[in-house]
Amino acid sequence: MNLPGLRRFLGALLLAAAMSESSLAADDAPRVAVGRITRIDGETVEVGGVQGVLGAGSDIRSDGRSVSAASIRVGMQAQMELDGRGRVLEIRVESTVE
Repeated sequence: MNLPGLRRFLGALLLAAAMSESSLAADDAPRVAVGRITRIDGETVEVGGVQGVLGAGSDIRSDGRSVSAASIRVGMQAQMELDGRGRVLEIRVESTVE
């Protein structure tokens, strides 16, 4: 390979690496879903048509205090924050009863 060809190849390689890194960062960006809880199935919760997976790091809050996953119900108004992989970071609801 000649020197100009090698430079083009290395430039393309660096560009591809930069693009894949920026797309990974975008995938990890948190997102928020707002609406009613439409489904609770094991570890999966759906709010406003967006599904998320509950895990050990999920924070469920009602009126500013931490509550268990057992206290949320289908039909409740909720705001759910997810990471880029669909894991629930936080769900906020109102007026749960434990």
